[in-house]
Amino acid sequence: MTSYGKVEVPLDRREWRPTPLIEQVVLVTTINRDQEPHVATKSRVSIVTYGPPAVVFFACRAEFVTAKNILKTEQFIINVPSDDLVATSWVLGSDPSGFGADRFEDNGLTPIPAVKLDAPRIAECQAHLECELVETRPFEEDFAVFGRVVSVTMNERVLAGSATPRYRTLAPFFFLEAGWTASMGSARLVEKPIPGPRHDRTVLPVSEMARSVEFYRQVFGWPVSVEDPNYVEFELPKNRRLALCRRETIAKTTGVPLKADSADALSGLELHFYGEDAPHIVARLVGAQAQQLTHPSKFGRFDDASYFVDPDGHLLVISLRPTGTPDQKTDI
Repeated sequence: MTSYGKVEVPLDRREWRPTPLIEQVVLVTTINRDQEPHVATKSRVSIVTYGPPAVVFFACRAEFVTAKNILKTEQFIINVPSDDLVATSWVLGSDPSGFGADRFEDNGLTPIPAVKLDAPRIAECQAHLECELVETRPFEEDFAVFGRVVSVTMNERVLAGSATPRYRTLAPFFFLEAGWTASMGSARLVEKPIPGPRHDRTVLPVSEMARSVEFYRQVFGWPVSVEDPNYVEFELPKNRRLALCRRETIAKTTGVPLKADSADALSGLELHFYGEDAPHIVARLVGAQAQQLTHPSKFGRFDDASYFVDPDGHLLVISLRPTGTPDQKTDI
């Protein structure tokens, strides 16, 4: 049988390295019949239905305190920690036992009242899903807990700004395998496919390769994927590429001489970049002593755009966002 380059791996989830299915880490809070609170780390959690109201589930060992509390009180709260609580979550996940406020305090967590349930929320977490038990289903030594969401609260700063900073503040993280977690990274808007040929790369003619390479490295910090004396290629976000090629090489390849290079004139080629990193890029351009033609202003297609000239007379336009699309993602 043809393998097509595929390799079979064990069926045991713990042997998947790397795992193709990541698990978001949450802190589940519960209470027992004596109103003693408990918190434990869980990662096998997901949405069952969007609702409203939404229904969520997570998997838990039947002998753990969390499972016993839920069966007795029929409620639980899913608290979403940001990635600054990785170490705390790992400690809690390694010790599923214990009761009371000491378990919170010993791990630097603060229990606060919930909106509708008796179990507490965790002040240090970014979001909270209060759930009433719908049902449980056993699976060998584990069982799945299904809960109907009756209240959702989030920190105010998570709800501020556009989508990119909101997810950056929420900062969820994920369990990969024993000893390994990962943060979500940058949130980005899905682009609609556009018919026709794909843009492969943009090539800029340059007079002095070393000078131009150093300029773009210093300003943008893009990694270099191809580098030789006549041609250097940078990797940009979203699988785009920007290349620098010596003017003599382009002339030799095409058999057509390029127009004379003039230090006092623009090349006529413009590159527009936008994103939340714009102020930092502008600062680096100033630090690289790039000629600045205009300061941020309402001008042309871009809001608050700054116009610079690179060492070969190519125009670089840097702005926070294109006009009329305030929620676009960072493209720099």
